[in-house]
Amino acid sequence: MARNNEIKSNKFQCVADSTIRNAKPMAVSLGELMNSGHGIEIDCSAVEQADITFVQTLVSAQRSFASRDLPFVLARMSDIATSTFQRAGVAQPGMASSEPSRD
Repeated sequence: MARNNEIKSNKFQCVADSTIRNAKPMAVSLGELMNSGHGIEIDCSAVEQADITFVQTLVSAQRSFASRDLPFVLARMSDIATSTFQRAGVAQPGMASSEPSRD
């Protein structure tokens, strides 16, 4: 019998307002998707507002998925989402981290 090695992945769409107002529903949804036992692909292209809770939620989710050996991918990042990670001084999950400049 042939074995299917394809890794299943859930899709998650971040909402436009990815601030503290929506952090709890986002965390709950990501937790439920993680409990399905499949990896996740997160689309952040619709993010128009974001704050540190957005960064914290995604970093925490990435660590939780990694602890279960499940794939975690940020598929698309809006300019706002990218700049929120930059302002927080945190590498986007799934991207290579770099040493901060010591100039």
